Amino acid sequence: MTNTALLVASESLPVVDIDNTIFLQAILFLLLFVVLNSLLFKPWLEVKARRAQQIGGALADATQLRTQAEQSGQEYEQRLAKARDEAMELRSDRRREAELEEAKIVGAARAEANQALDARKQALAQQTEQARGELGGQVSSLANEIAQQILGRSA
Repeated sequence: MTNTALLVASESLPVVDIDNTIFLQAILFLLLFVVLNSLLFKPWLEVKARRAQQIGGALADATQLRTQAEQSGQEYEQRLAKARDEAMELRSDRRREAELEEAKIVGAARAEANQALDARKQALAQQTEQARGELGGQVSSLANEIAQQILGRSA
């Protein structure tokens, strides 16, 4: 029964008793708040702010570096494209020069070949005329010989 009596007695007492000690509790709370604020909360908030600032600064630095890298990449691509264009232009110029040189060489070779061909034609024509002249006097005698061989008698 003693337990029951305690339980009944404790139910009749208030859980929080408001009396003159509330002022002492408030003073202790305020004193604890001031001490904890200066020793715990302010340093913790300062560390948190510094960390946020460092992270923000690092993010800003990273963003800036990324932007610089992109700009450098674009400049590199532009310079590379310009170098390619210059190389292609130089290659085209060299090719045109080589084609012109080739055309000159081929033209000179053709002219030389034509001259040699003309000289051969003239030489052949002269030889033909000479052979005709030599054979012109022998035509009648050759005709008689052919007629004798074909007919079997002299003409």
